[in-house]
Amino acid sequence: MLKSFLKLLTVIITLMVIISCSADAEDENLVAGEDFTGTNIRVLSIDTFSVKLSTMKFDSITTSTSERLLVGKYQDDDMGIANTSTYIQVSPSSYYLDNDAILDSVGLVLGYDTYYYNDTTQVATLNIHKLTDKMSSDDTFFYNTTETAYETTPLAQKTYYPTPNRDSISITLPYSFGENLFNAIRDNNITDQESLYQQLKGLTIQPGTDDNASVIGFSTDISTSYLRFYYTIPDELVTDEYTYDMSINTYYNHIESDVTGLPLEAIDGQEYNLSSSESGNISYNQAGTGYVTRIEFPTIKELYNLGVEGTILDATLYIEPNSASHSDIHPLSETLLLYTIDQNNDLASQISNSVDVVTATTTNVDSEFNQIVFTVPVIDFIDQKLNESPVTKDALILIPTDYNSTINKTIFNDSQRSGFNTKLVITYALYE
Repeated sequence: MLKSFLKLLTVIITLMVIISCSADAEDENLVAGEDFTGTNIRVLSIDTFSVKLSTMKFDSITTSTSERLLVGKYQDDDMGIANTSTYIQVSPSSYYLDNDAILDSVGLVLGYDTYYYNDTTQVATLNIHKLTDKMSSDDTFFYNTTETAYETTPLAQKTYYPTPNRDSISITLPYSFGENLFNAIRDNNITDQESLYQQLKGLTIQPGTDDNASVIGFSTDISTSYLRFYYTIPDELVTDEYTYDMSINTYYNHIESDVTGLPLEAIDGQEYNLSSSESGNISYNQAGTGYVTRIEFPTIKELYNLGVEGTILDATLYIEPNSASHSDIHPLSETLLLYTIDQNNDLASQISNSVDVVTATTTNVDSEFNQIVFTVPVIDFIDQKLNESPVTKDALILIPTDYNSTINKTIFNDSQRSGFNTKLVITYALYE
């Protein structure tokens, strides 16, 4: 047994050298020399295995660890109406103000973090509301589906043109709102986080109801996003203006999409798989909302029908993004991470090899027509599927690293729509 294994290993290593040195190695009869006991070796490149694409949707995604606030609303031909809003709780570094301090004004400062999606040349709206309930969760996280009740009438509203390349945007809040909080801290009626939350449970920032603009990313960093009180101490010889800040300590993004009238409307739960054949031969990925493309290889075990013993040298999935679905304002993620999901579409594990995690990267296959494919090394998954017992119904998904902090989409063409740019290619060595 050991002798046969060592023989096979030697043959594979030799094949890899031959393939790397000759572009004509495929589909040739390669005869190893006497040193390899006269073994006849044939290398095949097979791309006839079916690649099945479908779309599923995660019930929820954690958004309270994303280090980004997402606010905005826009309409998309593929994904419907995307609506993102953020919920925050704030607190100061100390509960002390000079006894003579007098409030001048109060405002909410939101630092841009450079992220945006869709058209920033369109006017957008920020509505600031007070929460009527404390933010709460059944565990330590908040999700894209989480919602906290808030007052119907906003504290303030700001209409603006987003400028993500600038530092920040400031929204002036009502003096009466700030005065109540400021005086309560100054007079020692608010002395800790709990007593603060009795008066200010938190804030939510909602986009305009009729907005069709963009989703903007704001920072959660305490140095760039905060509730700021401007005040003076009148009896001082030189009247300076001081600031008192409350920074964000807890947050989450609520992200939803209205897909009425679109193929995605058929997905009614996490276990539902919308076949690409039922959605115009495309499948969908969208960060933030939970949509992902499920990838399966239903005919992979037909490899055994070759009738001759062999070994897989390489297995690569080529999957083509729909060229009409990405643009300057809808940028395509250049790198995607590879995960497995089980038969219930629950996330199972991230795929890695001996070097690092496995990623899908873009390759330009036709510069004239701007045709791009994602190249995905899937040899470990294919080996698993060929050798598993009993057979499982797990599958692959591709998601960006910022899946819980963006709204980016990727639309994939299946093999019928792409002209076979979406395909699985297996390099297989046959030996006797």
